[in-house]
Amino acid sequence: MSFLTVLSDAVTPAALYNELAAGSDVAFLLESAEGDARLARYSIIGIEPRLVTAFYGERVTVYDLCRQTERHTQTNDPLRFLRELLERESALVADQRQALPTLPFCGGFVGYLGYGATATLANIPLQPTAPYAAPDGCFGLYDTFVVFDHLYRKLHIVSYGGDAIVEQVYERTRRRTPLPPLRDAADALRGRDVFADVDTTLDDAAFAALVERCRDYIAAGEAFQIVPSRRFSRRVTAAPFNIYRALVALNPSPYAYCLKFGRFTGGPGFTYIGSSPETFVAARDGVVTLRALAGTRPRGETPEEDERLATALRADEKELAEHRMLVDLARNDVGRIAAVGTVAVGEIARIARYTHVMHLATDVTGRLRPGLTAFDAMRSCFPRGTVTGAPKIRAMELLAQLEPERRGLYAGMVGYIDFAGQADSAIAIRSALLQDGVAHVNAGAGVVFDSQPQLEADETRNKARSVITALHLAEISHPASVRHADHC
Repeated sequence: MSFLTVLSDAVTPAALYNELAAGSDVAFLLESAEGDARLARYSIIGIEPRLVTAFYGERVTVYDLCRQTERHTQTNDPLRFLRELLERESALVADQRQALPTLPFCGGFVGYLGYGATATLANIPLQPTAPYAAPDGCFGLYDTFVVFDHLYRKLHIVSYGGDAIVEQVYERTRRRTPLPPLRDAADALRGRDVFADVDTTLDDAAFAALVERCRDYIAAGEAFQIVPSRRFSRRVTAAPFNIYRALVALNPSPYAYCLKFGRFTGGPGFTYIGSSPETFVAARDGVVTLRALAGTRPRGETPEEDERLATALRADEKELAEHRMLVDLARNDVGRIAAVGTVAVGEIARIARYTHVMHLATDVTGRLRPGLTAFDAMRSCFPRGTVTGAPKIRAMELLAQLEPERRGLYAGMVGYIDFAGQADSAIAIRSALLQDGVAHVNAGAGVVFDSQPQLEADETRNKARSVITALHLAEISHPASVRHADHC
């Protein structure tokens, strides 16, 4: 294992990722674009993973990218499979890891587990139609990575492969190509209806009818809340990484990610980008943290309007009741894996503001019981109630009947679990799957008995707006940047 620490004042995470990912079939960039200093301190880049594990229902393929081989097996629990594989790999590097400086990530798995994993983790039936060709889950095992420490303006280059690889990465940081600028969104998109050329699985009338069906189930006592979603899609002519840059500029959030997966999976390659406001599961030093976001309003045009909207949101009994229900779900999820007496709920229903919307937010924490790991916490919480409804299992069963197609990656999780057992992950929302020149964007709305169907349809558009707008901004800024085979 080798590492090198240099000053980071001459390079940005985006510029370095653009340089490094160009030479790697599989790569990632994790950033924190908005939040407190703890959240925003680090950015992480990974390239050339040793292994990639892809899940297709119960089928698993492990690709060894170094040896150019693949192994096929089966599992009914993708998280257990990942845990066992990570434990074996972690044992091989345990001595080397002790020499590392204190970093938030010390190498390990980075990737996603899509909503489709509910078929194996919760025995939920899936619709026959898939929205695109991507595995239900895909994780790279990274032992070469770069960590930006923005607080101390340092760049840590780490490789378990030795000095030569670290030197190669360092040389590439010196020859990086400057990123082309993005135009100002307010000027470039003034007066444009960003949804005008967007297709959707359900138009507003059809989605409103779906909301009515949800209300019927709720009235019959089948559920307290159901979170239906729909998919927006649009052809794109901008490079995926420019779309990611536009999204982060438009919608800075605590969890920004760009996951590049090349054509190694036997199907078309794809890039998954997102800027999610909501923690799925974070686990550090034995403490698990979840964040519940539920209750939504658009942002105001002026500070005064913004404050009026926030006050109205905090006073809305329907939104507060929905939020408390989902906080209870989060508390139950944590309680299943936490030591007795350690589950704690933070400030309830505080206002969390993002670029296009504001939410009610509450954090829930607990200390893992002895013998349990971050994987157990993820299993207990997957998927989060904020994207399904309550009771969770019955809501998922109803969604499988109501939604016209599978959700794909949407409403799953994106993040990392490292060799030391630390984890951080986001709920896969405010995201886009980019494949073969098409962007797929999902958004949902929480439905309770007194929901108004058109308002719920409007909520899905508000949630998707920043991602759809990013597609336009990237194209206007770089109209000649498309290379559909380029998944940087």
